[in-house]
Amino acid sequence: MKKGMFIVVDGIDGSGKSEIVKMLHNYLFSKHKKYRILTTREPTHGKYGSRIRTMLREEKAPESSSKKLLDLFIKDRQEHLKTAISPFLKNSGENEVNIVICDRYYYSTIAFQSAQGLNTKELISKNISLRKPDIAFILDLEPSAALERITHRKKEKFEQLEFMKKIRSNFLKLPGLLKDNIKIIDSNRSLNEVFESIKKEVDKILVD
Repeated sequence: MKKGMFIVVDGIDGSGKSEIVKMLHNYLFSKHKKYRILTTREPTHGKYGSRIRTMLREEKAPESSSKKLLDLFIKDRQEHLKTAISPFLKNSGENEVNIVICDRYYYSTIAFQSAQGLNTKELISKNISLRKPDIAFILDLEPSAALERITHRKKEKFEQLEFMKKIRSNFLKLPGLLKDNIKIIDSNRSLNEVFESIKKEVDKILVD
C-alpha cells in the first residue's frame, strides 16, 4: 500500500454515512499502529462550508440557488484539499500510513446539483481535476427509508422524497460516468452488515 490513502463515504441523507465513517475510523485505528487517520467531512466548517450549511438549513425549495451552491461547494472543496486532506496525506512518517476518511465529496455535488437541474457533464468537468479518492463508497438506500431514519431532526432543503429519488438515481449513475474506484453498497441492511461489505473492500487495498 502507498504512504497515503484517501477514502470517501457518500450517499443520500439518512443512508448511514456518519456511522460508517466512525466504524471505519475505529476499525483502522485498531488494525495497525502505523495507521494515522484523519476523519473529515464536506461541507466543512470553513468560510465557504459555513455559508453552505446556513443555506441548506434556511432555504426551503430544493431547486433554488443551484449555481450559487455549486460555486460554494467547489471553493469549499478546494480549500479542504489544500488545507487539510492533501497536507495530511503527504506527511506520512517513515513507518506510517496516513489515511483520510471523508464524509461526502464531489460525488454529492454531481448528484445533488444535477438533481437541481445543472448539467451533469459540466458538474463533472468542474470536479474532475480534483484529487481522486483511492476508493469511494456510495451507500444506496430507498429514499423513503432514509427519511424515516432522519425524522428526529429538522429537515434541510434537499430532504424531500421526490427530490431524494432524483439524487439517489444520480448517485447510481456515477460508476458509469466516472473512472473513479466507486463501490455501490446496499444500505437497506443493518449497519454491521453494511460495514462488513465496506471492510472487505478496504482490506483489499490495505494489503501490502
